[in-house]
Amino acid sequence: MYLFALFVWTFMVLRLLVVLSNLLTRQWLKPGRAMHSSRVSVLIPARNEAGNIGLLLERIVHHDYRELEVIVYDDLSTDDTPGIVREFAHKDPRIRLISGRKMLSGWLGKNNACHHLSEQARGDYLLFLDADVRINEGLIGSGLNHMEQHRLDLLSLFPRQIMKGIGEKLSVPAINWILLSLLPLKCTKDCRHASLSAANGQFMLFKASTYRKYLFHQRFRMTPAEDIAISRFMKKEGLRIHTLLGGKLIECRMYTSLKESLDGFSRNLPAFFGNSMPAGLAFAVVTTLGVLPVALAMGTWPALAYLGAGLAIRMLVSWQSGQSICFNALTAPLQQGVLFWMSLKALVNKQRKQNIWKGRYIDKPLPG
Repeated sequence: MYLFALFVWTFMVLRLLVVLSNLLTRQWLKPGRAMHSSRVSVLIPARNEAGNIGLLLERIVHHDYRELEVIVYDDLSTDDTPGIVREFAHKDPRIRLISGRKMLSGWLGKNNACHHLSEQARGDYLLFLDADVRINEGLIGSGLNHMEQHRLDLLSLFPRQIMKGIGEKLSVPAINWILLSLLPLKCTKDCRHASLSAANGQFMLFKASTYRKYLFHQRFRMTPAEDIAISRFMKKEGLRIHTLLGGKLIECRMYTSLKESLDGFSRNLPAFFGNSMPAGLAFAVVTTLGVLPVALAMGTWPALAYLGAGLAIRMLVSWQSGQSICFNALTAPLQQGVLFWMSLKALVNKQRKQNIWKGRYIDKPLPG
């Protein structure tokens, strides 16, 4: 019992050190301007995004970086997504709509959409955005500046999360809480090992020549968490990537309810742990119940120090992520319970191949 308690305590300290490293090395996108005038293809896969697509296109139309072409792939939407895009395209010739077609066997929906978007793009850089993000002034110029300054092939950002309902507030903070306590983001750029990589499909800015050489979405056409798979592949190929927090330059409301969060995280959670769901479940168990073996084997003061370190992690991650420090600290036990629930759901769905997103199964190919 003592050795296990020592392992749990050490794991907590290591996670705290990772959080501090991300804070001290300032792993968020700094404001800047592109050094060269480059054309950027903004590529947006959209399926039933009538509630989001107009808000994103409005931000793009008025964005300060003007050398853009904007292509939206309507992935067989059953709502007014294509109609909204056509209205914007009528007013701004930079915007273009592609009507989706039935997928061939062996493709997942978003990967298929992104691949078709890349075939139509003519920019020097390819920026893949999810329809539910909101970009702010300076984002694209700052991204290009960072790409040029560090000679990157891929820059990926984690947006500041917009959370309104209680279900979102108890579940969505888990993204950055896991990311910033397990991965020193500086290592995504400076370390060669593929395990020290990450990416977020909500914002992926590729050097176009690199993308066209490797055709990443085609290569990972049946991978649900294609963003992480692409980043690891790029590391193995010796390509330069960097993943950062987006700060105030980009925002996103990922989910609008606890149910949506559970469905979404059960789909993506395994990828955070090398596609090992047992590892993800073990992480949830240790971070939720780890104080018990520490208290039993090491005593009261080590247990209190353990809880203090855990609270410090949550507060520091909340500060870096632009989230409510007070709310996340006070609801930490509830958030741990939700994480445990998500992990169990992910394990069950993975085994039964029941992960569904946007009305489609994502663990198996659709028939042609």
